[in-house]
Amino acid sequence: MFASIFSLLGEFMEKVIIGKIVNTHGIRGELKVKSMTDFPEERFDKGAIVTLHYQNQDINMEVLRHRYHKGHILVTFKGYEDINLVEKYKGCELYCDKDDSLLDDGEYYVDDLIGCQVYNYDCYIGDVVEVQLYDHHDILVVQGEQKVMIPYVDAFVKNEDIDHKRIDVELIEGFIDED
Repeated sequence: MFASIFSLLGEFMEKVIIGKIVNTHGIRGELKVKSMTDFPEERFDKGAIVTLHYQNQDINMEVLRHRYHKGHILVTFKGYEDINLVEKYKGCELYCDKDDSLLDDGEYYVDDLIGCQVYNYDCYIGDVVEVQLYDHHDILVVQGEQKVMIPYVDAFVKNEDIDHKRIDVELIEGFIDED
């Protein structure tokens, strides 16, 4: 399930989730990460700063190296090259600064969808409160008078205007309880 971005006040930039630590790998501090970013090379590049969320604290870690292994990214952080130092981080999420320069024209971050108003055939049905990420397609969780879960695919999502926080959908019968 996708966790929403969080904003930091002051001089800090907005953060976006880039992965979740699912396990350790070997004894030299490698962490098996399920990637949640379209930019793994940039996010996990040597020297990149990643924020690890652990026990309600944010810890900035510097990437020492990364490599790919069986559909996951194995990441080693500088100063944490021992399994005993990283084992406690299993299950933690990884964040980094939101960087719009990585996006092409018309692209946006998944969390930019949070707060968008959703209209089904021009009838307001609610706001996006969550985006659940899955391998085949994502799900928009829309909360209005009722909770509606909409597959984020072209068959249903017809228009996105992220700047104006509006998404137009065309849902088939049964998505919304008409009673």
